[in-house]
Amino acid sequence: MGVSAVVLARDEAVRIAKCLDTLKWCDEIVVLVDDASKDETESIARQYTPHVSRRAFSNFGEQRRFADSLASHEWVLSIDCDEVVSAALAAEVSTTIAQPKHAGYRVPHMDYMFGRWIRHGGWFPQYHTRLYRRSSAKWERTVHELLVVDGSLGTLREPIQHFAHVRVDDWVRKMARYTSAEAEAHVKMGERTSLLRALLEPPGYFIFKYILQRGFLDGAHGLALACLLTAYRSVMHWKWWDLQQNQQGPKESPDCPPRM
Repeated sequence: MGVSAVVLARDEAVRIAKCLDTLKWCDEIVVLVDDASKDETESIARQYTPHVSRRAFSNFGEQRRFADSLASHEWVLSIDCDEVVSAALAAEVSTTIAQPKHAGYRVPHMDYMFGRWIRHGGWFPQYHTRLYRRSSAKWERTVHELLVVDGSLGTLREPIQHFAHVRVDDWVRKMARYTSAEAEAHVKMGERTSLLRALLEPPGYFIFKYILQRGFLDGAHGLALACLLTAYRSVMHWKWWDLQQNQQGPKESPDCPPRM
């Protein structure tokens, strides 16, 4: 039984070759390039597969649904450009879909950030459903998208190796985009934040990640990650709060003399 590797990409010229090199064993590689991509991502992808398309970005859920629709095999392995599939994971996937017992499979993720593999603070193992029957699954949500599978889920042993945040600069650039998208999604769903929540939730999240989930066991890296996650939550809430204010319209201003 064949498997299609489906990859989303935007301005990933630096990383996409490393990712696609580890997917050559798949029966098909499908790459969907964000139409706003400006570097050599598309031309590099075409060196690995003829199945390369472009699409204007709407939201993450819709982008993944469209990418899956381009696959020709029933089984899909969803991979991002900052991820690598080891030979051990490739072998496990091939063995699993040869005699599948479930409609989808959760795959552990191992994150490499700021120069080391992260083991604590809730980072490892994180499980995400990345191997699934295309006819039984659908991506939901606009940000931090979630795959909903109609059927049972199994769990693989071998992890996807994730290189999302090799440097702190990588984190900050991604944070700017994701906090805006997440804040907009909350507002569109009619959800509201408050000044109290914006003040209290970020430090609470720091305590959760650094102490309760033992991020301190990763030393300085664990502290850096807990602080950056706290910053993420804070920025997202203030963007959310700002969007709420704009929705309410301008406040009535006091009378002032006309401009001359």
